[in-house]
Amino acid sequence: MDRLRGDKTEGPSKPTLEEKAEQALEMADTAIWLEQTGLRARYPDESDAQIEQRLRDWLSSDA
Repeated sequence: MDRLRGDKTEGPSKPTLEEKAEQALEMADTAIWLEQTGLRARYPDESDAQIEQRLRDWLSSDA
């Protein structure tokens, strides 16, 4: 209840399944970008193809 207005107000609404899925995809994209950035920093002399292969290896690992 809102003490100033004297009415019931709802709290924040729960995210929809669509919103949750969108958030999950955004987090996955961010994780991939962070890993790719880290790989480029750790292996500055490697080609784009080599970094791409390292990224694919990371994505397919169980770690």
